[in-house]
Amino acid sequence: MKRNQQAATAMALLLAITTVLAGCSDNTPDNAKAPASGSGSASSGGGQDAQSAGTGTDGKYDPPITVTTVRAQADVTNFAPGENMDSNIWTRYLADTYGFTIKNDWITDSAGYKDKLNVTIASGSLPDFFKVDSTQFKQLVEADSVADLTEVYEKYASPLLKSRLNEDGGITLKAATIDGKLMALPYVTATMDGAGMLWIRKDWLDNLGLSAPKTVDELLAVAKAFKENDPDQNGKDDTVGLGLTSSVFSGYGGLNYFFNMFHAYGKMWIQDPRQSGKLAYGAVQPEAKAALAKLQEMYKAGEIDKEFSVKTATQLTDDMIAGKVGMTFGTMANPINYLSKSVAKDPKAKWEMYQLPSVDAAPAKGQISSGIGTFWVVNKKSKYPDALVKTMDAFVTKLFSDKAEFKYMYDGPKQEYHTFKYMDVQAFGAKKNLTAYQNVNKALQSSDTSKLNPEEKGYYDQVQAYMGGDASQWGIYKVFGPEGSLGLLEKIVQEDLMMPDQYFSLPTELMAQRDSTLSDLLNSTYVKIIMGDAIDSFDAMAQKWNQLGGEEITKEVNDWY
Repeated sequence: MKRNQQAATAMALLLAITTVLAGCSDNTPDNAKAPASGSGSASSGGGQDAQSAGTGTDGKYDPPITVTTVRAQADVTNFAPGENMDSNIWTRYLADTYGFTIKNDWITDSAGYKDKLNVTIASGSLPDFFKVDSTQFKQLVEADSVADLTEVYEKYASPLLKSRLNEDGGITLKAATIDGKLMALPYVTATMDGAGMLWIRKDWLDNLGLSAPKTVDELLAVAKAFKENDPDQNGKDDTVGLGLTSSVFSGYGGLNYFFNMFHAYGKMWIQDPRQSGKLAYGAVQPEAKAALAKLQEMYKAGEIDKEFSVKTATQLTDDMIAGKVGMTFGTMANPINYLSKSVAKDPKAKWEMYQLPSVDAAPAKGQISSGIGTFWVVNKKSKYPDALVKTMDAFVTKLFSDKAEFKYMYDGPKQEYHTFKYMDVQAFGAKKNLTAYQNVNKALQSSDTSKLNPEEKGYYDQVQAYMGGDASQWGIYKVFGPEGSLGLLEKIVQEDLMMPDQYFSLPTELMAQRDSTLSDLLNSTYVKIIMGDAIDSFDAMAQKWNQLGGEEITKEVNDWY
């Protein structure tokens, strides 16, 4: 019975994928950094859902009030002159429409947010509302520190917002509901958008007379050639084959997708055929050893940046802009978030996306998350619990209703300001970007834009601008255009080349207690092996992982399963 229930829930998790393929009528990331890594509206003709007029948020505050929050500023965020995270198009809209100003008690970068928030939580000085991960959410609920949002959600959330938060079959809303009470608003995103891709400098391949790799051996040969054979033809030994960051288990610049080529999986739960299909933690399974051995070889040969263990995503991007990196792993959103800067610096840089190669005859499946992991909560002491709901409702209203305006997604003469990033509280829903790609390309073929919603029309205009010679629009073109990364995502979806996390619930009690310790163990061991430690230290790490709580957590997970 439990297994049948779990299978039904897993099917709900993939509802977004099957709906897109079946109807394409209603279409996001550690970390939402571009619309391409979230999801939102997208009814193919601005139908009833997209036209659910406006907001259900009644009552503008008079006199105006101030509500407090804390937040991370997304990577690659830029502002028009005179604007910043405290004063921008969204803060003005919220003040004008709802009568409240959002005050950021502090702002940090994405990498430092969790630790800084933990300090704030420990201090007891919580803002009115703020974003948490699943472990923090569980801890705050157990400490009775967050407000019950059931009534304000029912009263102030518009039908449009409610539809967005239910597009995954209600899985994430269920995770945010404790003992029948809605204790948070969850981040519902398109997990398919996190499907892994390999991004390569196609101009370097051409310079060396190489083809795109279709096997792991071919990928290793490309990495070697990019290191040794002067792929940029500048006569200098200044290139590496594979760009990485210190965030080993991430998408962009991480190694999750490298492991996936070996049918190994990072920090996620998979069915283990060695254990009759019981759930096992991917990062401690033996398949990862073969991948780590290859990475160690690449590191010794200089095909991986020797300083990867201290490198951030921003520093990796700087290396790509400088023309030092020939390959990296990521998702369909990479052109918007990162690669466009490389192309802007060097118009000859031709980044192309490719399906993950496999180590054997079985195709590689890129891991994707369960979609449960980010929530917005309200301080139980706050006088304004409705402000969170109104803020999220404002987001869907200005992006996806009949009141939508593209400037709230992108703004500026060349849409260079990613204005959607100015809003920390976001609700994209589970089905948008692939449908947007399909709708934009239908419109490009027919020259009929009447069925595009405002966001899609914005992408259409940007793609047309690029094809008309505006090189600054390459990022959007490379995602939503005829040669866009979403076309590869469509193929990945159609061929079922994704491996979803099989555990989709809040952390167990022991997970919450041991997460930091176990994660540190995994990260440090993986990095040390890549940099030269004995491969067999992996086995000692796996044993220690079990001893430090992994074995008990595995039992908890399988009890849930």
